[in-house]
Amino acid sequence: MESKNQQRAEMVKTGILQFFLAIALGLIASIVANAFVEGARWFESYQTADGMFTASIAGMHFSFKIFVTMSCAAVLIILVRKFLGITAWSGPADSIYAVQQSKEPLDIRVGVGSTLAAFISASGGASVGQYGPLVHFGATISQILLKLTKINVDKNVFLACGVAAAISAGFNAPIAGVLFAHEALLRRFSVGAIAPIAISSIVAYAANQYLFSIELAFLVPDMPIPVGPLIPFLLIAAPLCSLTAIAYMSALRKGKAMATASGWSFPQLAVLCVVVAGFIGMIFPDVLGLGSLQINQMINNEFTPTYLVALLIAKIVITALCLNAGFFGGVFGPALFVGAAIGGVVAYSAGLFGLAPEMTTAIGVASMAAVSAAVIGAPLTVIMIVIELTGSYSYGLASMLCVILCSLITYRAFGLSYFDRQLLDRGIDLKLGREHIALSQTTIDEIPSSDYVKVTPDTSGQATLDMLKAAQTTEAYVCDNQDVLLGKVNVLDLQGVVTLTGIMDRTPLSFDGQDSLTHAMEKASEFVGESIPVVDQGRLVGALTEGDLFNKVLSVQEELRKQ
Repeated sequence: MESKNQQRAEMVKTGILQFFLAIALGLIASIVANAFVEGARWFESYQTADGMFTASIAGMHFSFKIFVTMSCAAVLIILVRKFLGITAWSGPADSIYAVQQSKEPLDIRVGVGSTLAAFISASGGASVGQYGPLVHFGATISQILLKLTKINVDKNVFLACGVAAAISAGFNAPIAGVLFAHEALLRRFSVGAIAPIAISSIVAYAANQYLFSIELAFLVPDMPIPVGPLIPFLLIAAPLCSLTAIAYMSALRKGKAMATASGWSFPQLAVLCVVVAGFIGMIFPDVLGLGSLQINQMINNEFTPTYLVALLIAKIVITALCLNAGFFGGVFGPALFVGAAIGGVVAYSAGLFGLAPEMTTAIGVASMAAVSAAVIGAPLTVIMIVIELTGSYSYGLASMLCVILCSLITYRAFGLSYFDRQLLDRGIDLKLGREHIALSQTTIDEIPSSDYVKVTPDTSGQATLDMLKAAQTTEAYVCDNQDVLLGKVNVLDLQGVVTLTGIMDRTPLSFDGQDSLTHAMEKASEFVGESIPVVDQGRLVGALTEGDLFNKVLSVQEELRKQ
């Protein structure tokens, strides 16, 4: 009875601590998100203001300010990398992977450095997103609090709390935060997880309302919109949005491959990025920075179709360049931009058929949502973001058809999301499930070795038989004086044999100590025998039976069920 009371008391204590940690996450996420977003916007507004670093050439005015701001940003990012010892940035893909497995926690140092680099990049005018870094920072803060408090809570749920709070604070969209945590991170809806995740998201939203001046991100006509007349145009927009999303994600991956293949150092890539982005920005200044103003202009039909197509292409090129050649940031913001651009083209065409301006705006919003949903692989979240960011249920409903169709087409042609493709490029396939990841992370050297018989080439056949009989096994491993595995002998081959050299199997199936459990199971699937040797640089270090492998698989599965 006393033990049960202690367990109840511990559960209550843990629940209370989890409650206050969820509140702390919400507050921290709100403060950091608003500092990030508003700080980047302040620097962006300074860049667009009239002033120095401008020139008139052939009657045309050009601003060279972007060269200055991006150069300063590049220097600061190089210093961040050097000071923190970071060789690669981390983002939402790393947060997703951290939730799907338990053996590789988030690197706090890299997470903080990546957030700082993203802020510098956005403030310097690079074409990057702001929300992806905030998502990863939310997960990083969760990791920090878990490390400091060391309370017994579900790590995955707590990381999801941080991400939900970041989404809620960054977008001012608490419901979308809860949905994203389940849809993109946990990849399942859990009753037990909803409460702490919702607390973090609501607290972040409440902190936004009380501590900061928050406005709707997208300015659209506030009126009910009939969805029926929009359906034909949304059916046309959906495949175009899918092609745009695939082109955007493919450009990002191609840019990374080209940067890696170039062999250039990080500073060299940064210089290249500043020069190329600067010249593109001189011609199309609207593609630089976060693009919030331009998105509102596009969804409200303020640009010509020709200019929209030019902006779409330029935005994809400059974003792929910035994210792979020196700068860092999210992919969601630029996805909103290119989605609004292709939506603006469809909306203009719809206007030629007599569709009212507020109706064409809904097409622009739906297209923007469709492209971004396909990129991040979270259609329900994006639909809710549209509702919360526009303050209009009608726009969310109009977006639903386009988002779902675009996501379906993109999934068939490209994959679930850009983040999933990032992980797949690292050899991590989330479609195989958490169990496959756990088995792939479990190595053979973690499995206790079975008893085995070890002999030398000079051991007689009779002596080997006696040793096998005493050990009640049928196989023996032949090793030299340094325990290097030479072969394997079976009891059936030992009758009347004087030496082992002529009868031993010199190429027996073997495991390396660093083989994953998944790889080992594949190896053992066609094995016939009693046990399989485990070697380390040729030296025999153990032996495993198929039963040993099976029991380890069961233990991994049981651990996942407990989680």
